[in-house]
Amino acid sequence: MATNDGRPADTEAAEHERQFCEILEYSPAALLVVDEEGLLLFHNARLRDLLGYEKDELDRIHTSEFWYDLDQRSQIIASLRDRGGRLLNEKVVWRTKSGQLLHLLLTYAQVAYRGGHISFVGGKRVLWVYDVTALTQHEFQVVEQERQLREILDYCPAAVCVVDEEGQILFHNWRMRDLLGYEKHELELFDTKLFWHDLGHRERIIELLRARGGQLLNEEVVWKTRRGELLSLLISYVQVAYAGGHVAVSGGKRLFWLYDITPLRRAEQARLRSERRLGEAIESISEGFVCYDGEDRLVICNSCYRNLLYPGMEIELSTGKTFESIIRNAAERGYVPDATGRVEEWVAERLRQHRNPGEPQVQRRNNGRWVMVSERRTEDGGTVAVYSDITELKQREQDLTEKSNALTALSSKLAKYLAPQVYDFTGQQDVKIVSTRKKLTVCFSDLVGFTEITDKMESEDLTHLLNHYLTEMSKIALQYGATIDKYVGDAIVMFFGDPATLGVKEDALACVQMATAMQKRIGELAEDWRNSGIETPLRCRIGIHTGYCTVGNFGSDDRMDYTMVGGTVNLASRLEHEAPPGGVLISFETYALVKDETRCEERGHVQVKGIAQPVATYAVIGAKDAKQASTALLRLELDADRMSGDERKAAADTLRRALETLEKGV
Repeated sequence: MATNDGRPADTEAAEHERQFCEILEYSPAALLVVDEEGLLLFHNARLRDLLGYEKDELDRIHTSEFWYDLDQRSQIIASLRDRGGRLLNEKVVWRTKSGQLLHLLLTYAQVAYRGGHISFVGGKRVLWVYDVTALTQHEFQVVEQERQLREILDYCPAAVCVVDEEGQILFHNWRMRDLLGYEKHELELFDTKLFWHDLGHRERIIELLRARGGQLLNEEVVWKTRRGELLSLLISYVQVAYAGGHVAVSGGKRLFWLYDITPLRRAEQARLRSERRLGEAIESISEGFVCYDGEDRLVICNSCYRNLLYPGMEIELSTGKTFESIIRNAAERGYVPDATGRVEEWVAERLRQHRNPGEPQVQRRNNGRWVMVSERRTEDGGTVAVYSDITELKQREQDLTEKSNALTALSSKLAKYLAPQVYDFTGQQDVKIVSTRKKLTVCFSDLVGFTEITDKMESEDLTHLLNHYLTEMSKIALQYGATIDKYVGDAIVMFFGDPATLGVKEDALACVQMATAMQKRIGELAEDWRNSGIETPLRCRIGIHTGYCTVGNFGSDDRMDYTMVGGTVNLASRLEHEAPPGGVLISFETYALVKDETRCEERGHVQVKGIAQPVATYAVIGAKDAKQASTALLRLELDADRMSGDERKAAADTLRRALETLEKGV
């Protein structure tokens, strides 16, 4: 029998078989054909290369010579019989001719090859062999790395915990057990709700996690130990996923870190108690007591000091007043007979005595009384002074020395009890929980993409950058008269209208001008930040809204904050989120107050969470002046550093077309 081209059929079949055997010979995977006894009937070059044998050495060799674990071989043979001769991707360990161990993947294919010299008929088996030694070694390394990582986490000084969506513990470390007083087995699938002292706080944190995509850093909470003791903790939920291993964080499960700040809170409470007691002690002193900081501004004084300085008058000496203004006021009102007719000379003499204190000074008052002033310099350059009414002592010169020494010793001791925090006491409002309702202009600012920047910078560089940014922005805020409410990471919350106000319209205008100045300053700082290693220039979003707020002191008897609350605050925050990077977005209420002096563009309405009706918004363009009026029909905003090559080319084409249009009209 012949084929169409005249060649015998058996010749063509032999050629096909030769080509087939050549393909198998140089297959990248090792190929074996064995009989029921396990003798090798066929093998290719990859098998010889893999095991280190010559071709004649493998002819009818018993494959059990390759196996490191013969029991596994027996189990595989049994599985082949059960599965009809087919078994895929079984991991085994074989030995090379030199005794080296190899990790292999075996696949027994259930096929039949008829004809030719290699017969697959009669129960003989075909298997493919793949070298997975490198992969297996890598898996071993991964397992070891995971073990080491778990060991590191277990002995981390901060508590680490992984919980599921129900709040049950999936993983915890030694520090968490040590912190809360539990044994390891007791915390397996433990419901973390049992830790919380305030379950309402827990629910609020869960809502924040959902709103922020699972990440919440440095939230202060109170938990209970096994014995019921309360701990102040700092909890940080980090948005991570750990794939593989035994601790799975994916699938909505949460990982958080716990830091014990109980000693810090106790120390802070002790400090507050010390400050309160110190204030009570100073007030209870029968002499006048006063403290000035290094810039000669009033820090604290008692009522006796005020009575000695301004006898018979209810005068409030505000924190921050300079020493010079206080003594000048007393001299001009005639309370110091020695200053009559020579106020400037007396003030100069008193300043020299104050700045270079020595022996106690005796002053005569207009009501016939005598006051002895004992002043001391503190280590930080400030001054503490005790004002004593020595009218009776003046008549008894014999007792003057002892009294003076006693007062000097007292002032020295009191100076040592003064904590630095006393210098920050404002004294401009009563220290009690009280608030009023006022119309304020509220401003929120926030850096765009700051979270991504934190992942790229070292903590020291990040701290320097953030402090630099906040310092520059705070300077501008204070320059325009803003009250800085708080710093929240890279965000700044400010308001105008309290405690001082220029009027609702003037406050709103000052706020918008401040925001414009901030955006300008950020642009000027871009080069400095680029030199600091920030590839993308920082940009800021600013939102402003004007409305009624409740402003004043909020908190407890031991700690309170001067801040504001209300829907106006929430809306300003929402506008900041809606503002474009590098832009200032204001509400209609603010726009109506500043439109006469500020150029704005309407940006449509936005739907804000918590407010039923859409909110009209306007983007601030700049101040209105003669120059801007003449160029009102032309607007150009260019940031070449952020443009790609194609974008720059397109911008250049646009500018050329605009120039041609202008030249045609000339």
